[in-house]
Amino acid sequence: MRTLSSFVIVISMLASSAWADPLAAGKPAGVKVAQMGGTEWMVFGGIGALAAGVLIATSGGRSSNPSGQPITVVATTATAT
Repeated sequence: MRTLSSFVIVISMLASSAWADPLAAGKPAGVKVAQMGGTEWMVFGGIGALAAGVLIATSGGRSSNPSGQPITVVATTATAT
């Protein structure tokens, strides 16, 4: 689990730097664009992907009942004499 977590952290760090555009010299650093938004879908998409991964990981990997012989239990009552 620790290696999976570190892998996810490294991938997220690399992906965030890959989408960054270089800044123009002498101009504001995208304050207006940051205030206007537009990246909410990335946040919600990441949360959705994380939730899907957790659900898949905890599903147990089985979608139907295992094949095999069913167990039957016969209940009897007895009286002491």
